[in-house]
Amino acid sequence: MAKMLNLRDFDFSNIGSTFELDEVTPKFETEERLDSQGKPILAQDGRPRKFNTDLIVGYKYSVTILDGRFRKKSTQITVNDLNCPITNEEIMKQDRVKCKFTDLQPSMAANPMYYKADAIELLTTTK
Repeated sequence: MAKMLNLRDFDFSNIGSTFELDEVTPKFETEERLDSQGKPILAQDGRPRKFNTDLIVGYKYSVTILDGRFRKKSTQITVNDLNCPITNEEIMKQDRVKCKFTDLQPSMAANPMYYKADAIELLTTTK
């Protein structure tokens, strides 16, 4: 009998190489908390719930894919780096902000897909 087809059989990391930057949001450090009885606060799935702290540990970039077979689709790519090369205000002043990511890979293969990368590089901005 043949092996069943699964998510690992698809190359989700090959989504394109050039992106249009739509929005930047901070990624906050998370922590688990205890209730008044000292027990972990649980999420609906029964695992300890994660709460955001005030500490920024990276940025989430909402992007539209500009090339490849997923052209015109959008996704979110997280970079765990405090170096954010552009703000939302600067993005809004431009017609288009092109970028690429270093070591892009899936972080959650589900619906929708989310990705992570080591760094972001701005390619061009068009006024």
